[in-house]
Amino acid sequence: MTSFIRNVAFDSPDPYALAEFWSGVVGHPVHPECAPGDEEVVIEPPGGPCLYFQAVPEPKVVKNRVHVCLRPAEGGRDAEVERLLGLGATLAADHRRPDGTGWVVLHDPHGNEFCVTGRA
Repeated sequence: MTSFIRNVAFDSPDPYALAEFWSGVVGHPVHPECAPGDEEVVIEPPGGPCLYFQAVPEPKVVKNRVHVCLRPAEGGRDAEVERLLGLGATLAADHRRPDGTGWVVLHDPHGNEFCVTGRA
């Protein structure tokens, strides 16, 4: 018996606002039945796990133990990092190497870490 990934869950004080950020990241809309103020909001990319955002009252305090790693669909890692910073992400750590390998750790607008890797 095996399992499949149903969704990736994000805790947030404002699930809809965070879902709007991630909608821009993955290029898929927030589910049309979701609205500002909802306690649960989803994005359902075709062929991939859902992104699930749930309301929680407490703020994020420590580093995530599990996080999303993104691989740019086009344009390369550095261009994608710049695009995500423009959407509202913030730089947490830069592990890029001169030979083009490595990754960048960003925070989404609610402090959740995620990485942007190279295409390989």
